[in-house]
Amino acid sequence: MKMNDGAEMGGSRAATGSGRQTVHVVIPVFNRLHFTRACIVYLQAQTWKPINIIVSDGGSTDGSVATIRTEFPDVTVLTTDKELWWSGSMALGINHVLSLGGRPDDFVLMMNNDTILVPDYVETLVKASLEHDAAVGGLIVDSRDHAQILDAGEYVDWESYTFPVRQHADPGEIYRDDVDVLPGRGSIIPLRMITAAGNVDAEMLPHYLADYEFFCRLKSHGFKLGVTYETRIMAHIEETGIAPTQGRSTFRSIWNELFSRRSMSNVRDHWRFIGRHAPAAYRYRNRMCLIKRVVIDLTLRTGARPLFLPIYWLISLPGRTIAYVRNQRRMFREFWKVIGTDGADVLCRPEIFPGVIRLPLFLVAATGPVQESDVQSVGLDVATLRQRGLLRTLQSEAWFGLTTLDFSNLPDRTQLERLRRLAWNPIPKIGRKLAWRRSMRELHRS
Repeated sequence: MKMNDGAEMGGSRAATGSGRQTVHVVIPVFNRLHFTRACIVYLQAQTWKPINIIVSDGGSTDGSVATIRTEFPDVTVLTTDKELWWSGSMALGINHVLSLGGRPDDFVLMMNNDTILVPDYVETLVKASLEHDAAVGGLIVDSRDHAQILDAGEYVDWESYTFPVRQHADPGEIYRDDVDVLPGRGSIIPLRMITAAGNVDAEMLPHYLADYEFFCRLKSHGFKLGVTYETRIMAHIEETGIAPTQGRSTFRSIWNELFSRRSMSNVRDHWRFIGRHAPAAYRYRNRMCLIKRVVIDLTLRTGARPLFLPIYWLISLPGRTIAYVRNQRRMFREFWKVIGTDGADVLCRPEIFPGVIRLPLFLVAATGPVQESDVQSVGLDVATLRQRGLLRTLQSEAWFGLTTLDFSNLPDRTQLERLRRLAWNPIPKIGRKLAWRRSMRELHRS
């Protein structure tokens, strides 16, 4: 390891020469000098002092090391003969902080260089960390639109093996303490937590998921995580690596998405992450989901789809048949219960018909949707019928359905019978049903 000796000495003095905790900022970099320059300027303008800025270079070829050492002599620059990814660079920087022998109540701030900081960002994180005795992240917003929240808390759903991200803050909410992980972009960690739980594991996870693994490990050691909404960090999200995609693509693109180190969906990294942190009850299921995803992506999302699709249909046919039969049995049980309570009025609710008999029963016996003009054509009024409970809306104020077929002892029985026949008439009923479906699609698109 090589470093800027003068900057190292300055960092050591900062760590011991003040009564306040030192925040050691570790910035992993690989090229993108313009981002690193800007990030250092933002950090030097922070209201919290002292700050010890450490740039951990992973093998830049754009002159980042020499330029930073020249333009920012107070910044520690760490280099290595090996090419490092995010995890290796972050681990290198944290090891350097540990070697300084600073106070246990000092902090490490994980920082990506493709970010914009407000002047009180570090101070707000320190205060939140001290108040809640936790590692803390800030609200992450889009650098192109500061009103768009990208990350207000990150979670791991082991049952479905997904990573939900909260993207809103409730009115008046200033802190959230139920998060499962924090991002490596702008999160602060008390140094004593790192001493207890260990450094970022660059051997296990060279790039993506290393921050998640690190913070899961902190939680497993009994430390708390939180997000403060009292400050924010702006992220250049367009600078991310290979993001997950949907739909058809080339075999090469899918392969890179599944196995490239730059991919957020790297299967090998997820396999290792599951092995270390997934609850025992979900570990096997999570790994089977990974295997299934690899097989499906390489066969159904590539040019091999025409060959493999019939095979999948044949393989899945027994399971789909069993699932369909079970679903129909359940629907029939519910259907008979409704018949027992509503009698013939069940024919006004074709949406609850079991699928296997839905079409013939709808054509032969059920009433279909009607519009206000249909109701008026028999001399009745929609508002009045709705008030009397004889008519209901069908997810739209433009379409209605009868609620009963029993009009006995009603003064307007004749008109209601005409409306029932109009709603039942098979040929117009099909046209109105199709028109209702089109209106629902348009409503959902809007």
